[in-house]
Amino acid sequence: MNYFSSFTLVAFIGLLFVGCNMERRVNGSKEAVEKVKSMQIKRVTTQQVVTIVDDWGQRIVKQAQANLENALAKSPSDAAAFCQLQKLPQIDSLEKLYTAEINLLGTKDLKNPTLSAKEQEILDAYVYNAENKLSQIPNIQKLGDSALVYNAPVSLQSSICHKCFGEDATHLAVWRVKFKRSEVIRKVNAKSLQKIK
Repeated sequence: MNYFSSFTLVAFIGLLFVGCNMERRVNGSKEAVEKVKSMQIKRVTTQQVVTIVDDWGQRIVKQAQANLENALAKSPSDAAAFCQLQKLPQIDSLEKLYTAEINLLGTKDLKNPTLSAKEQEILDAYVYNAENKLSQIPNIQKLGDSALVYNAPVSLQSSICHKCFGEDATHLAVWRVKFKRSEVIRKVNAKSLQKIK
């Protein structure tokens, strides 16, 4: 056997040995392992993305609402900052964890220029339902091909409606959680996709 084929064989076996154990190769770095997992090629349908956004949106809203209600109860004097979702590190953590944008909207946001026309229409529908005392339900809207928005109305019995939107006749409060489609796909676990069909 010549020198070149021996070297090639040893290099191939070495690469095979190193490539077999991903955790050992990256020295157990959890972040590196997560990054590698997130770069796996995944086939994700639109319905799967919507289902994931619905699940994540419900989780985020539940945690954010509990956090805001607790903050308002403990420190009513800081209500103005809390209602703008400032001074709430847990909400910042949720935004980072899910790579999402979390907002609390009210009637005044109908003219908010940062909201797309579609989002303003949805908010207008929530306002109409609140004015006419109709039931409110969460919804998901696609914004083009790159983003999805999960909206969830806050129950009128919540302190959020009265302390954050008390000056408004409807006391309407709506959670808005905006996800980038690419981030949802990147963050989703391939095994969990198999459960969602």
